[in-house]
Amino acid sequence: MRRAIAIWVVLAAASTPAGASADDPTRMRPLPLGVTWSVEGRDRHFGVYIPTQFGGVLTVETTSGTVGPIEGPDGRQRPNGQGLAPGVPGWYTFAIEGATSPFSVATSFVQVGRSARKPWNYYYWPTKSDAIHEPWADGNGRVDTVQVFGDDVLVATPGAPIAPGQDIVRAGPNGLLETPVAAGDDSTWFPNLYDDVTFQAADGTVHETPCPLLKYDLLYRSSARSWEAGNSQNHNVSRWPGHCLGGAVASILLNEPVPSPGSGLTRDELKALWAELGENHLNHRIGDHVVDIAAGPPVPGPDPCDRSVVAFHRLLEEQLLGRGVALLGNLRGFPPRGTTDEVWNHGVGGYTAHYRAVQERDVLTVRVDVEIEANSGSSLNGQDEHSRLIRYAYTLAYGRDGRIDASRTDACDWISVDGDALFAPLNLMVVESTRWVGHNPYVTEANVRALDLANGGDPSRYTAAPPQLLPVASTETTSRRLAFGRGAATAGPPRRGGFTRLFNRQ
Repeated sequence: MRRAIAIWVVLAAASTPAGASADDPTRMRPLPLGVTWSVEGRDRHFGVYIPTQFGGVLTVETTSGTVGPIEGPDGRQRPNGQGLAPGVPGWYTFAIEGATSPFSVATSFVQVGRSARKPWNYYYWPTKSDAIHEPWADGNGRVDTVQVFGDDVLVATPGAPIAPGQDIVRAGPNGLLETPVAAGDDSTWFPNLYDDVTFQAADGTVHETPCPLLKYDLLYRSSARSWEAGNSQNHNVSRWPGHCLGGAVASILLNEPVPSPGSGLTRDELKALWAELGENHLNHRIGDHVVDIAAGPPVPGPDPCDRSVVAFHRLLEEQLLGRGVALLGNLRGFPPRGTTDEVWNHGVGGYTAHYRAVQERDVLTVRVDVEIEANSGSSLNGQDEHSRLIRYAYTLAYGRDGRIDASRTDACDWISVDGDALFAPLNLMVVESTRWVGHNPYVTEANVRALDLANGGDPSRYTAAPPQLLPVASTETTSRRLAFGRGAATAGPPRRGGFTRLFNRQ
């Protein structure tokens, strides 16, 4: 360790402003940023190099004496522990006054970026319909349901072996699961855009479900619910596909929705309508971006993730911190069972980055430990409101102007991922604008905006009592409604969701 530190000091000294002779006690001694340094001798004047022009908080601590004012490369003094003005990278010098040798000096530099508009939480409204399946745990490994009702679809052979969690019966084109679950099988409720009003669990419990498009149809005399059920169902075992792209884009570009009281919509249901309008990726105008990042997971040393370090961190500094713009990110699957193919779109509204010198390299090369904060795409009825927090570590190099040096690929190493992710993100991008036109032809921007008091709605339009809802089963099922709900969803994977890959689109 001593040898590595000595190498760093030699390299740093080459960039140190000219000073007095080596035996002059007033000369500046360069210290590696983010490191605790033991001092034995007469050194009392020190300096650390801040490589970025986007500012942050520099803090100096000492075990003896006091830290004097910190002087920047522009000659201005800053109090210890306060933010540095953007645009002034370089050497920051200070003196330790009244110290008794030996003592230690520690420095830290933390950069925090927050978007001007914080992305609000939403629910991803999966495209998966309610389904009967083999239990995720403690099942008998056999298909026990042998007969379907209504327009339900039997997708497994009765009596055949089946793996945990695999589908046995899926809802048909009407979107409603009408088949009772046989003993030995299980069922899961997926609250989606085309749900019925009530839902009967396998244990007999009746659950009241959100039903955004059913309410929308009552307000506008349309067929949005039946179109969605017949055209958007996910017909495979995956539970994650849904409307998280539309929800994420809406959470970035719009005020948090407020439903008109007379509409009968909850806030979650109104957000669902915006998510439907924003789900068409062809309508989003993308600005600055980094896409097709290798999944990794990143490891110390060379790996495919390294090539994306520069663009990823540049977006955080220039867009999120510099412009206050929330970013759209595809942050891939969640722990513990997430996969690289899962697409989870979020609004990224903040980050905290800790900078540290890479002691074997020059002062322009740093390690950054960054935690990004994304909104929740799993929030329904006030549940799962916590942000998605992901921690990355990587090294990169800056130029003398305080911007990341894209030519220094030798300095880039995406080291690790931690927190609410297993892999590097697929992309990170700026959504400059969008056309609010989704896939469902019955859901229009004008209709949804009229219901939203926070985004242009008319407060005088829906002042009467909310419409009275009737179950979808009363008009759209071909036999008695038998459905199964939240109480039966036991050991399945987390009900979070995503959308197909958002490609690079200008």
